Amino acid sequence: MSSSKPVKDRAAVQPPVLQTVKSILISLLRQPQGIVALLSDEVDGVVQPALRQVKLAALDARLFPQSASLQADWHSLQTASDLRSVWPAFWRVFWMTVPDAGNASMVVLPQTGVAKKVVATAAHPRAFRGTKYQPPKPAQPALDLCDWLADARLLDAFFARHDFIALPVLDAQGQVMSLSAGLIPSSATLYLHHWNRPAQELPVLPEAFRRCLLWQLRACSADLQLAWLQIWHQHSGQHADDIARSQKLAVLARLCAMSTDNTHAAQLTLLLPENRQTIFLTVVMREAQGSLSPQQMTADQLMRLHDLSDDDARFEFYLCNILRNLARQVSVEYSLTGCLLYEASDISELRDYVLTASHDCQDVPLEAIARACKAVGIKSRVSLWDYCAKFPGLAHYLRETQWEKLSEPAADTWLHVFYSFMDEDEKEKMQAKWQVYLTLFSACHDVLISLPADRQNKLALMWRHFIGGWDDARTLPQAVQDFLPLMHKLCLPPFKAEIDYGHSFVNIVETWPIDKRAEIIAIDDSVWRQLELACRREDNMNLLTSGSYSFVNLAPAFLRTSLMAAPARFFKTCNLLGSLHFERRQLFMKKFLKTDWFALDWHAMPPLVACQRMLDLSKEAGLDSPLPRRLREYLEGVLSLSSQQIARHCRLSLSRLPSLRLRALTAALWVEMDASFNLRDTSAPARHALRLLAGLDNFSSRNNRKGLRRFLGHARDGNALNYIQHPLNQAWYARHPRAQQAAWQAGLQCKVQTAQGDLALAFEHDPFEVLMMGTYAGSCLGIGGLCDYSAIACLLDVNKQLLYARNEQGKVVARQLLAIDEGDQLVCFAVYPGNVSQDVKAAFKTYGLELATQLGITVYQDGNDGSYDVATILAQNWWDDGPWQEK
Repeated sequence: MSSSKPVKDRAAVQPPVLQTVKSILISLLRQPQGIVALLSDEVDGVVQPALRQVKLAALDARLFPQSASLQADWHSLQTASDLRSVWPAFWRVFWMTVPDAGNASMVVLPQTGVAKKVVATAAHPRAFRGTKYQPPKPAQPALDLCDWLADARLLDAFFARHDFIALPVLDAQGQVMSLSAGLIPSSATLYLHHWNRPAQELPVLPEAFRRCLLWQLRACSADLQLAWLQIWHQHSGQHADDIARSQKLAVLARLCAMSTDNTHAAQLTLLLPENRQTIFLTVVMREAQGSLSPQQMTADQLMRLHDLSDDDARFEFYLCNILRNLARQVSVEYSLTGCLLYEASDISELRDYVLTASHDCQDVPLEAIARACKAVGIKSRVSLWDYCAKFPGLAHYLRETQWEKLSEPAADTWLHVFYSFMDEDEKEKMQAKWQVYLTLFSACHDVLISLPADRQNKLALMWRHFIGGWDDARTLPQAVQDFLPLMHKLCLPPFKAEIDYGHSFVNIVETWPIDKRAEIIAIDDSVWRQLELACRREDNMNLLTSGSYSFVNLAPAFLRTSLMAAPARFFKTCNLLGSLHFERRQLFMKKFLKTDWFALDWHAMPPLVACQRMLDLSKEAGLDSPLPRRLREYLEGVLSLSSQQIARHCRLSLSRLPSLRLRALTAALWVEMDASFNLRDTSAPARHALRLLAGLDNFSSRNNRKGLRRFLGHARDGNALNYIQHPLNQAWYARHPRAQQAAWQAGLQCKVQTAQGDLALAFEHDPFEVLMMGTYAGSCLGIGGLCDYSAIACLLDVNKQLLYARNEQGKVVARQLLAIDEGDQLVCFAVYPGNVSQDVKAAFKTYGLELATQLGITVYQDGNDGSYDVATILAQNWWDDGPWQEK
């Protein structure tokens, strides 16, 4: 047999429990027969793989002369050049230091070195053949057999490859030992033979434990090894099902391999029922890399998690999120509270992002959260759990609010005020502002609960917009003190309770310097009633907010002057200005503010010169003269006036300057929007289309801007219906022969009697009227709405038709979008506005059924097998708000 030194550093087999073993050895050596006990005492349980080496290293010939020969044998095994010369010494050491049979392990063969082949050189090009020179023989490697004796795995590997016929096994007396035919000895079998014991009396460890865990624990303390052995026995005896038991023990072995020093997770598993133990171990390995300390999760926390749900999938879902949050330094207690709220919210879907936390929190007011959600009328409470960590102090905000005294809409608005502080781009600034807000909310809260229930939500909305729109946190406390009484007044009669001003109110009041705020606080109520009229619809409120924001940034002084002098015209101008998208609006305002309307110092000019300049600028802009007739005639030289008359007429004319500036701004806006189409004088729907186009920017592909520009260009040239003949629209008709083009475009003509009077239902064929579908109904498809681009899709695509219900005066009462999908189904969408009477809705339903019958197609019913697919043809995008749910 060819043997070589195992490639293994001897220092690597030194056990980390050397001090523990030394203490055992010292206690033995102090006894009269200590050396005998040391060399032959059997250790019950787990034995360190390097115990043999430690035993021999403890022998000192100066103290124990009887061990000198054994120590000499040990040193000879370290420097052996061949196996035969040290064979008797090998067995003497083996029998004097017999290891426990429990240390038997799976066989791992030692690595062997391969001698390098001698390479021919220039001095010996024939590779030594035919020459007298012979290459030197390679040196025989020294065999360090001590490494093998110190590690039962290497020793068993050596026995598996050794030729026992050439070098047989020797017993303790040096005699050849007879073995059964074909038997390959191992440390365990030789132990049995040496002590002459039957196999059933051998204190061996469980086979699976030795194979799966013992090698991983070879460098661990005896206490830790015994702890894992105890855990192994406890897990092994639980399962009646062998397959489930094997699966769990395999996972337990992997857990031990990942984190040998941490038994806490394995011990916690024993608290769970059998069906959840494997789930727990698997999740701990996957999410925590097998490491879970008692400080991270306690037994009480695990059992509370277990009691949350009987569903194993939900248990695994909660556990995964808890451990993922733990990796982000979020405590198990906080995550467990989130799981409790998730379960109480009765959320059927398992959505990981809901329970994902990035910050820890020690204060989650469960009782206050329950009160808040009850007042708002929602079941989901998890978002408030998350926000408690993101907004320190939110727990105080929730506890201090008297939710029971708030109406449901007001409670909902009040609850979500902190949404105004969720700006990730300015996180530090928002956190600082949030801390300021925590000192202010009680002032508004006391006013809020004093209002009637039907007026609470108006104040809550104003408060939310005010807090969110006021940028400077340092001046916010003073602003609240100054303007909260004004907000309170606007929530009481004669002002309407249902009006939402949006951010327009804060845009207006924040332009007033602190020393002049008395002006805006004492302003006449008629100004605020004009604001209410301008905000009567959500789309109009959005436009007003956008327009006033430009004044705040670029011309705050002009805003104050205009609001005081001409509030109605100011709000109309803001509404029109808000039609432009942001970048275009800013560029336009900067350009217009450089004109003489704003560049001139009107107050420094002589009154008569100023009036003359006003007249000239009005003529250039195409505006009516702001000057009285007599003053105009005086300037033309037709009429003579006294100095007092001139002064009086000049004062009147200059008082009209703010309104005149707004009129000039309005005229310039129409020129800006209609520069290339010249359609603004055609009709009100045409002007509406121009405003719709002006609000679509160049960067969003969803807004159908290109299609609308092409339509307006054709309309300018007198070909407004060209889009119907577009090849893409005609190709759609070719693919859907059942959608007869003439019948589908014509629709039906119906008249119905309702409580609102006679109504005429018909498809709208005026394309400009089609574009007004959102504005008529006050929906998000109107100018300033979130989905204004979708009205363009309803015009350009021939698979969509707009149905209007008009009264006897021709006013649109309601509208509905109808479409034919790719499966030739008639899809009927919602009727707008949503508050129309039931008899009007019934008329729309009847119209849809009759139209489908005429076309020979079916009406899509929500809940049918399958679904619908309404294509976009010329449009780039279209908002599908779902089929009509009306039964």
